[in-house]
Amino acid sequence: MKLHRFFIAPQMFSGRFAIINDAEIAKQISKVLRLQPGDEIMLLDGDGFEYITRIVKVGSKEVQAEILKRHVNGNEPLLKIALYQSIIKKDNFEWVLQKCTEVGASSYVPIRSERSEKQNLNAPRMQKILREAAEQSERAIVPPLQEPQEFLKALQRSALTGVPTVVLHPQGDPIKGYAKNRDLFELNMFVGPEGGFSDAEIDAARELRANGGQVDVLSLGPRVLRAETAGLVAAALMLNR
Repeated sequence: MKLHRFFIAPQMFSGRFAIINDAEIAKQISKVLRLQPGDEIMLLDGDGFEYITRIVKVGSKEVQAEILKRHVNGNEPLLKIALYQSIIKKDNFEWVLQKCTEVGASSYVPIRSERSEKQNLNAPRMQKILREAAEQSERAIVPPLQEPQEFLKALQRSALTGVPTVVLHPQGDPIKGYAKNRDLFELNMFVGPEGGFSDAEIDAARELRANGGQVDVLSLGPRVLRAETAGLVAAALMLNR
């Protein structure tokens, strides 16, 4: 039987037991799922380990569980994709976080580009979406969400790290075949807002490449995808190459 999964803070593990004193998780276990002592749940520490546990005490603010078995979660992809997603409308941005986490993206950096209409994000809500998506897709980690950054500064820093960097644009080189014959373990992927990156932003990316930066401007094909779709498609292609 598939067990309900919950990411909890590492300090909640204590010897043979887990003391879940996160009120939101405790409420979900006790009030929403109505689990009882004797029921088993899967707990995750966010560092790659998961624990099969048996509930021994249930309360609305705290749940105690006995650890039965600890093992490594093997569901994390070898390729670590950092998705630099331009800030878009709230619902669409949340959809990106949810679906790209399910696909396997490893981290997120919101960026402000020239055509970004929205500038701010509700970080606590985004963190909750990431955690729930990671639990649902049986990930070993909750992908971290960084503070928003300006596109050009983020791109310049990425180009200097030595990590291969991809900027998605309809007039770029074909993405098909990009990963062929490459030993990719990390990838920074930049996705534009509605309307895409401006000509000046793409020119800046190409100038960085001309000056030795590991930056490639790539296209997903002849069809123009929505801002919330492009990153998902590109991540799926890279992770399943």
